[in-house]
Amino acid sequence: MNKKMLWNEGFHIGVVLFSASLYALGVMWFLTPAGLYAAGVTGISQIIRQIILNTTQVDLPIGLFNLLFNVPLFIYGLKKVSLRFSLYSMLSVVVQSLLMMGWIPTYTFNIDAMENQLLFALIGGLVTGLANGVALRFGTSTGGIDILGQALSIEKGISIGIFTMILNCLIAFIGGGLIANAWEISMYTFLRIIISSLVIDKIHTAYNYVRLDIISENVQEIADRLMKELGRGVTLVSVEGAYTHHIKKDAFVVLTSYEIAKAKKICLSVDPNVFVVIAPAKGLIGRFVRKTII
Repeated sequence: MNKKMLWNEGFHIGVVLFSASLYALGVMWFLTPAGLYAAGVTGISQIIRQIILNTTQVDLPIGLFNLLFNVPLFIYGLKKVSLRFSLYSMLSVVVQSLLMMGWIPTYTFNIDAMENQLLFALIGGLVTGLANGVALRFGTSTGGIDILGQALSIEKGISIGIFTMILNCLIAFIGGGLIANAWEISMYTFLRIIISSLVIDKIHTAYNYVRLDIISENVQEIADRLMKELGRGVTLVSVEGAYTHHIKKDAFVVLTSYEIAKAKKICLSVDPNVFVVIAPAKGLIGRFVRKTII
């Protein structure tokens, strides 16, 4: 393994550790003290913990359930997404679970969380959404439903944001309204869901489509590298400058937003004077391969 590969792996592991720690902090410092529910598997873990506590008076840590429920999803991710994505996700889950088993010191900010649920919902949604968005943006995840959502996005083209929104609304409804019998908790959790989803969609845009028009003196070399390194088809079109009447080639390619950074790097490495237009593509008809993000 060369230095570049080692740096890449180290960077991704750093992203995993950062996002997992940030997510755990958001849950334990903001959501749990205010009685609010987290997303996905963590939210389900909170519900199961509450049911056991209500029926047996045994208080088990959220992290324990979070770890157990993620094992089958990890196995599913191995089959449907990719080995590296699943391993990064499991590392994230282990870090989260350990932190949520009491490794995070309690911090109250000298604020009564139950009397300031709106504030804690806003900040908790921002922090957990940031953690999820950063993880997904760099090809990792915080585990749990992210794995299932990523698989559905690749196989079916289903928006990760829509999928997680529906599931999390069910968690808020069941946890707040049916288990805790406190609909205000559901309402504040819905608000937390909206904030988190907005942050995630703003940061992570892996399966939004974009169109690149690349004009360069070395457009053929750029096109060859895009096809080889990104595996995307490229169409070459002759274009003429209206002022100079100089004929050049325009390389037209459709990518996912997740691939933009690598495409720009390729273009600039071939031609520092390249001219690139990046525009959103609202939809596609026809064959467009969705790929695993790692």
